[in-house]
Amino acid sequence: MVDTVLELYILAMRTTLELALPVIAAIAVTGVVVSLLQSAIGVQDQNLSFGPKIGVIAALLAGAGAPALSMLAHLLTLALATLPRLAH
Repeated sequence: MVDTVLELYILAMRTTLELALPVIAAIAVTGVVVSLLQSAIGVQDQNLSFGPKIGVIAALLAGAGAPALSMLAHLLTLALATLPRLAH
């Protein structure tokens, strides 16, 4: 039982990293690029970086939303399939 729970936990953490890491990396890169452009142009408004970040998130959701939902559905299916083994 402990092995099953540990395997499920490891799979959940791996799935979380696989889903979160591209979003965090894309937002970080977008923030750095916008900051460099703002400093090169001389604009010091902090609200300007919000728009491109929202655009990147929307593009990521449009492009990778279906595979991400598929990964989450697989994890949920696996978790529900292991419930009878945990009841013993």
